[in-house]
Amino acid sequence: MAANQIKRHKIGRKGEKIANGYINGEITTHKAPFDIVDFNARIGYEVKTMSGYAADLKIHITDNSMARKREFAQEWGLNMTLIAVVIYSPTKIEVYESELVQCIRVNQMRRVQ
Repeated sequence: MAANQIKRHKIGRKGEKIANGYINGEITTHKAPFDIVDFNARIGYEVKTMSGYAADLKIHITDNSMARKREFAQEWGLNMTLIAVVIYSPTKIEVYESELVQCIRVNQMRRVQ
C-alpha cells in the first residue's frame, strides 16, 4: 500500500470506530461490502470519513461497489444505511446518516451528532 493509501485507510478506520459508537454493530474486515453490520437490527452501514475542510463534502459510491452492497444486503436481509463522519478537528466531529444512495452531498443527509 502506498503511503497516501495507508493514511486514508487509517482515517477511514477512525471514522468507522466513531460511527460504531452510535451503532454498536460489528466492524468488518477491509474490502467487505459494508464497513459495519448489525445483524440483530438487520442493517449494513457504509461509513465515509472526510475532512470538514474538503472542497466538496460529497459522497460517491462506484457502480461495482454498490452492486456488491445490494447483493450482500439481499442475501442477508439487510437494510442499507450511509453514515458520513466529518472531521473538522480532534474535538469537532459531525456524524450524518441517510439511506444508502450512490451519490449524495453531506448537507442532504440528517445530522446525528
